[in-house]
Amino acid sequence: MDELTLLVVEGPEENAAAETHELTRALAECGNRPVLSSGPEVLAGAHDALEPDLLLLHASLTAKEVALFGQKWQHLRTPPGVLLFCGPDHIPLDAHLDHEMDFLVPPFTPTLVRNRLERGHQRRRLARTAAELDPYPSLSLLQHDRDLKIGRQIQQGFLPPELPCPDGWEVATGFEPAREVSGDFYDGFSMAGGRRAAFLVADVCDKGIGAALFMALVRTLLRFSAQNLWAGGALAPFLLPTQQVFLSSPSIGALPLLSTVHGANRYLTANHLQQAYFVTLFFCVTDPDSGRLLYINAGHNPPVLLRASGGHRLLRTTGPAVGLWPDAVFTIASVTLGPADTLFLYTDGVTEARNAERELFGLPRLVRLLSGMSGAGAGDMVGRTLAEVQAHTGRAPQSDDITMLALRRRR
Repeated sequence: MDELTLLVVEGPEENAAAETHELTRALAECGNRPVLSSGPEVLAGAHDALEPDLLLLHASLTAKEVALFGQKWQHLRTPPGVLLFCGPDHIPLDAHLDHEMDFLVPPFTPTLVRNRLERGHQRRRLARTAAELDPYPSLSLLQHDRDLKIGRQIQQGFLPPELPCPDGWEVATGFEPAREVSGDFYDGFSMAGGRRAAFLVADVCDKGIGAALFMALVRTLLRFSAQNLWAGGALAPFLLPTQQVFLSSPSIGALPLLSTVHGANRYLTANHLQQAYFVTLFFCVTDPDSGRLLYINAGHNPPVLLRASGGHRLLRTTGPAVGLWPDAVFTIASVTLGPADTLFLYTDGVTEARNAERELFGLPRLVRLLSGMSGAGAGDMVGRTLAEVQAHTGRAPQSDDITMLALRRRR
């Protein structure tokens, strides 16, 4: 990729300067020399003579400011593309997601930053080409809407019509996409001749059609790998790192689970790193008879394990998101669900749901809500949680996909 003319605009928040510095350092490592500025400087005309290829705007800027910055260079034959960026707290992005903006989030590794810049630059060129070639933009919008609806139908076909439900267990799901297509997904399938059941919930880092396509790829890759490792009896040791740590003693299901996640990570980083997508996921294999559950939490929100006694435990991460680093290490951990215990899985569309005052639903609120339902069935728990999230947001637009999956051991 040729060197691009980049204008980086930091936001008004206190931590915006540090996040901007981290990004500009990665931009320099990619061979670029970005121009740094603040919002007031841009609006005052300090860079009107600049012809940027891309505007990198901190997500704490308002939607109105983002629109004004974009308009300042609309007179150019090829106006600049726009990329939003922020730090590890993705909350500032919420106000911009309805506008289908592309964005950069940590980790700001040179490879991911370079690929995101290339994608933004490509979208800029495609937008110019489309504007030059299409004399009937309204027809294009109709075609786009139709394609989105078809994409929604195809994506729904990737979600299982039903999940395995072993004797003595309850399984329930909730799925509310924020748009026509979603980057979230859930899955469940039987393994080892019905002696094990696998469940997973995952969230692709991006939004829109690209995230939905990546979701379909990851879901297919994980299910195919897991089921074929079991059916073939081979554990594909070449997929594993040379040294692997187990937080629990290895047992039936451990190596196929580990091989599946490692294999997916190696495939994605070898073949799709240029798309700069990654996915967080919680993937578990259950032994219905004993209640033992082996899991890998790859950078995902911590599921809530609710004990019949009234206590709870959060199942923290045991590895990074899938698709970030080829040599990533994923560790298996285990818990045991006793009678009347429930494991509640979810994506960040639940905890990061905001009301009109921009107040988060939040993990503490979710834990309190679930703790008050420790004796409820899996379906009731999912339904009541969704109702509470929707009551919290009120008329505020849903900014992210909501996915939930509850596993309850009845006896």
